Amino acid sequence: MIGGDALHVATAALGGVKYLLTLNCKHIANAHELPRVYKLLSDEGLGGMLICTPAEFLGGN
Repeated sequence: MIGGDALHVATAALGGVKYLLTLNCKHIANAHELPRVYKLLSDEGLGGMLICTPAEFLGGN
């Protein structure tokens, strides 16, 4: 994950965001990155945020 993207996720987590919707499938909403992101957040006591694309959030592909 790139620094700006990591800052985006960290800021959302610290702000108590429950759903982070993003179109950034390269660095954030990426099946290869998400497990690592979720683990880092959980290790810091910031778990529980769902990161996905708007289409996924609305039940689409």
